[in-house]
Amino acid sequence: MQAARNAAAPSPGAAGSAAPRPAGGLGRAWWIWGVGASAYLVAMLHRMALGVAGSDAAERFGVPVGQLAVFTSLQLVLYLAMQIPAGLLADRFGPRRTLAIGLALMAGGELLFGLAHSMGLGLVGRALVGIGDALTFLNVLRLAHAWFPSRMQTLLAALTGFAGALGQLVSTVPLEASLDGLGWGGTFLGLAAVTAVLVAVPLTLVQDRPGAARGRRAPGSETTHVQHEPILRTVVDAWRRPATRQGFFVHMATLTPFMVTGAVWGVPYLQGTQDMSRASAASFLLVGSLAFCVTGPLVGLLVGDRARRGRIAAVVFPATSTGAWLVLMAWPGGTVPRAVLLIALLVTGAGAGASMLGFEIARRAAPPAASGAAAALVNCGGFSASVVAALVVGRLIGDGGGSASATQHAMLPVLAATALGLVGSLLSGRTARRAAGPERAAQARAGVAAD
Repeated sequence: MQAARNAAAPSPGAAGSAAPRPAGGLGRAWWIWGVGASAYLVAMLHRMALGVAGSDAAERFGVPVGQLAVFTSLQLVLYLAMQIPAGLLADRFGPRRTLAIGLALMAGGELLFGLAHSMGLGLVGRALVGIGDALTFLNVLRLAHAWFPSRMQTLLAALTGFAGALGQLVSTVPLEASLDGLGWGGTFLGLAAVTAVLVAVPLTLVQDRPGAARGRRAPGSETTHVQHEPILRTVVDAWRRPATRQGFFVHMATLTPFMVTGAVWGVPYLQGTQDMSRASAASFLLVGSLAFCVTGPLVGLLVGDRARRGRIAAVVFPATSTGAWLVLMAWPGGTVPRAVLLIALLVTGAGAGASMLGFEIARRAAPPAASGAAAALVNCGGFSASVVAALVVGRLIGDGGGSASATQHAMLPVLAATALGLVGSLLSGRTARRAAGPERAAQARAGVAAD
């Protein structure tokens, strides 16, 4: 009977491990996660700043607005290139020091960007911002995995996304007001100064896991005896899991529209198709950001650790994002009624909030010691598509002549990315369910034997 009970127990890779109860209860866990989430809020603010400052950047550097894609694409390319290293650092090096390094890099990058009057120096600044940004999100998830039980992981991923959404909110109307009041230098140098001060916070207040002091492994902690696989094998094994691929495509379908519009092309698109001022365009983008804020925690609460609800949500949100952008791209003449536009932006923001489902889908199938690598691959889904889409949109806007219809058609790569993510999610989800069937059946048989 004991053997049967052991067989019936779910494997760590099937559902993730429950964190040991931290000293001080969940209150301390929430505090430590909150420090990490604050770092992610700041990172999202840095990442999305050009969404409102695009026109100012074009004027400052003396380039056509179409060339602004170079800034965002470089930042996102480096962010994307750093995902696997960041995930491995989260697993091996620990969040405390990695978060501090990320904040320091973002502070230095924003300082250079605020002082720059040339494309070259501006690109160096955005490159540093992209690298530092890449070191935040996955390490916040790693803190959540270490400090909270498995049943809370979906909610924690959603709340981490909510923290990023708050940073996105600050990057819209408040940042536009700062640019008007303080100017370019005051805004970006102020961001650099605040971020530099925050470098000391994770170093002082964060522990990598319960029982660890200043990042040291303590006897009895969950990672004391973990033997890490070689790096390449860890990454390859993570990608071979159908759940990782499903998370990758869910992330692509739901995050890409939000990233492309929020990071750089939202304001030019709204100005070009709707004849809006920059302030009005920023206000409309704020709607999507508010939906991002609200949806993430709601999805986390509704889905929880219920796998069936997660599977449904992993279809519904990519499908609605694809449908919204199909309407925007198919509307005759490009000028969409404001009510339809608001609904599409709400759906775009809601999809971005639900993109955190991709990480939970992958985590459930990943061994605890490789959860960072799985999360890194999922994160590549939305950001790889965003990089490609932003570059193609920039090229199409530059060649389109500036009419409303041309600007509308220039955004077609956004629709292509979310549709590809929807199809990939459906196919890989079906494969994941087929692969999980025998395992569930074996666990059910073992449970009967144990009884």
